[in-house]
Amino acid sequence: MPNTPNKSNDINRPASKPRPEPAVLKLIRFAFQVGGRIAPPIAGRIAYKLWLTPTRHKTPASEKEALDSADIQYIQINDNKITTFSWGTSGPIVLLVHGWSGRGTQMGAFIRPLLNAGYRVLSFDAPAHGKSTGKQTNIYQVADTIIAMQHHFGTIDSVISHSFGGPCAAIAIQRGLKIKRLVSICPPANTLGLIEKFISILRIPTKAGDHLTQRFENNFGKEVWHDVSMVNTVKQLKIPGLLIHDSHDDDIPWQEGHAVSEAWDNAEFIKTTGLGHRRILRDAAVIEAVVSFISDSNKDE
Repeated sequence: MPNTPNKSNDINRPASKPRPEPAVLKLIRFAFQVGGRIAPPIAGRIAYKLWLTPTRHKTPASEKEALDSADIQYIQINDNKITTFSWGTSGPIVLLVHGWSGRGTQMGAFIRPLLNAGYRVLSFDAPAHGKSTGKQTNIYQVADTIIAMQHHFGTIDSVISHSFGGPCAAIAIQRGLKIKRLVSICPPANTLGLIEKFISILRIPTKAGDHLTQRFENNFGKEVWHDVSMVNTVKQLKIPGLLIHDSHDDDIPWQEGHAVSEAWDNAEFIKTTGLGHRRILRDAAVIEAVVSFISDSNKDE
């Protein structure tokens, strides 16, 4: 696939079935509907903690091969013991960065194709994710973990990120991560938009939602919404990028990934159909496009 800046391509698949709404979500909504009206500051504080607390999921059978074949190491990064995964022993390093409530093995379908292309593959469970320690985390802690991976394992050639991992990788580059190319699959464009969606999904009353956003500004500064939004951070990137997003993504609309690609001077955009937010990580055509894009960075060396 040619690496043409701002070129949009389509990969079409049958649409994924929508996921049923979990019962626990209905219970949380009810609690916020009641508590958010009676005590907005308390509800806002609870929502803030909930936002920073990822859900740990059991490793599914589909990731067993990636887990069993990995060289697993535990690295102390700041206050957390981070679980890291490594495949292969030679070649340029490609780092896989999972999204919120994900795991280091979640992008395991990329491992074999990357190894076959001559790369070594790394991944990790972010703080408060998977088997890493911690109860809460944020974009800056994940970005620092990405940088620490480079310090521990050596120069990273490229990064492949999913969802929330995209803005985390962009922040890491701002903070000194040196890579040749960045792939971002299904990234959010604006952090404030994610907060607003969080408030909407949980049906948090307006005053409690205002307390939630105020807590972020108090802890990270009033410019936090601008500073951590990927649509802004990519404007400073000089490296080539590849954005891939699915038209049936129910978590993050495909228009957000496209907006990021438009803000990035040297980025290609691919829109897929029928893969949703997670199945896209296992699609053969997507994986082939990603490996081809990364491999282009080393053809002239």
